Amino acid sequence: METALKFCKSILPKVSRSFALTIPMLDRDLYRPVLITYLQDRLLDNFEDEIDSQDISLDERMELMDQVVELFNPASERVEGISARLKKYAPLMPENSLRQLTENAALIREAYDSLEESIKLSSYKWLQEMNRGMKKYLTVEIETFTDLDDYCYYVAGTVGGFLTDIILIKRELNQDDTLKLLDNFNDAGIFLPKINLVRDIKKDIKNREKNFWPLKSLGLSPEILLNPANKELAMEALAEMLGSIKAHISNLITYLEALPESLSGYKRFFCVNNALGLATIEKLENNPAVFYGNQEVKVSKLELLKILKSPERVFYEKAASLQKV
Repeated sequence: METALKFCKSILPKVSRSFALTIPMLDRDLYRPVLITYLQDRLLDNFEDEIDSQDISLDERMELMDQVVELFNPASERVEGISARLKKYAPLMPENSLRQLTENAALIREAYDSLEESIKLSSYKWLQEMNRGMKKYLTVEIETFTDLDDYCYYVAGTVGGFLTDIILIKRELNQDDTLKLLDNFNDAGIFLPKINLVRDIKKDIKNREKNFWPLKSLGLSPEILLNPANKELAMEALAEMLGSIKAHISNLITYLEALPESLSGYKRFFCVNNALGLATIEKLENNPAVFYGNQEVKVSKLELLKILKSPERVFYEKAASLQKV
């Protein structure tokens, strides 16, 4: 078990620099469940998103995604066989860190077995839901803002659902705060990925087989969006996309304020992640570099240091500022 947990801790910064920064901020009793479940979800994402479509068929991709889910079925009796099969696909992963993650699926499962039964059942429930949606959107295009929110629910709202479950397992909350968390966990989950999908539009159009903007609702095509001659149309579309994201801010605040004082680590985790998201929105607004720049639009190291120094204050300040716009 010690080897499995050591692997989980060592691989995290290789597959996610942002969550490698914030997951260690969590309260001690939440750290391990969130670490392990993040890697479990990332493993599923490997098979949903990372292997080139020329290397495996759609049916094979979906079947492998189901195998990842079965690997984390607490009652599964096929753990050894599934992890060995998944390991064979590691060479198809585009980055060494993702190959390492895939090669060591058995260690993630071993670490998972150290969790409380109630947490394993919650994790498995939300992984099944994530997988259903990921498979759906392998063949369904995102055409409307409703599609966008639905997709983001499956890939990240489910994470908000799991995080809320473990809060309710680990802490006693009054009924009012419990309902606030349950009513707003989806907004807390989908806020950051929606920002990332806006930021990454140029990279997705150029390097991926699909993008995640509802271009049909926006009345645009990828070619129009990235043509500098259509800058005014692109900037209008960007404003509409960011407006869709800002609509979640008030519910983020409601969620944060329902968290108990005993979750000081989780509150810091929440505020750092979402203050970074809000700071990214500020960088994206009215910024043609989203479409025409040569580098990714991102928050400066100085801005990150300001957030780390006082995450809750910065979160509230940026949330208030963006809600006025």
